Amino acid sequence: MRDEFFALIDRLPNAGEAERQSLEAQIWERFGVERAVMALDMSHFSLTVRRSGILSYLGLIRRMQVITKPIVDAHGGALVEFHADNLMAVFPDVPQAVDAGIAMNRAFELQMKPDGGQMIEVAIGIDFGRFLFVDGCRCFGDTVNTAFKLGEDLARAGEILLTPGARARLGAAFPHPFSEQQFSISGLELQTFNVQHRNPK
Repeated sequence: MRDEFFALIDRLPNAGEAERQSLEAQIWERFGVERAVMALDMSHFSLTVRRSGILSYLGLIRRMQVITKPIVDAHGGALVEFHADNLMAVFPDVPQAVDAGIAMNRAFELQMKPDGGQMIEVAIGIDFGRFLFVDGCRCFGDTVNTAFKLGEDLARAGEILLTPGARARLGAAFPHPFSEQQFSISGLELQTFNVQHRNPK
């Protein structure tokens, strides 16, 4: 599948208008999906490396990977990749993605440091829409980019941020409230919904 995808992509630069439209239609027909994308980013990278060294942080990355993979699987998701201290996963719909994000946060809350602090904290972004999903290991599209924007740049430790499109996929029975947040980045206004998933202390 991957070779087929890139063979079609390679033909685009030299294609005329009619052929380009035909190629794009083939690519979206063959590889386009409509699903939820989760982007997870570990928090406090620079501070942790400065305090404890890169090897200690690599150990935390591995622990994050070991914890999150079974949770993705249990919620019907597909792990696309681990890259550095990031995770990308695809889910059939937003409820599964959000439930997985909540389960991950709760699992990380149990990973305590000797001083009693939480060992691993993550920020999560979720979007829903159409994108290109290639061979289970490549994702391309605005939905993917937006999920990463939320997870890497906007969400703080412990937060799960949703786009309006993702929020709309959650029914009235969803048990957690939201707080609406507005962000302005490079002249773009972004509306997000922060899932209030933490239990009251």
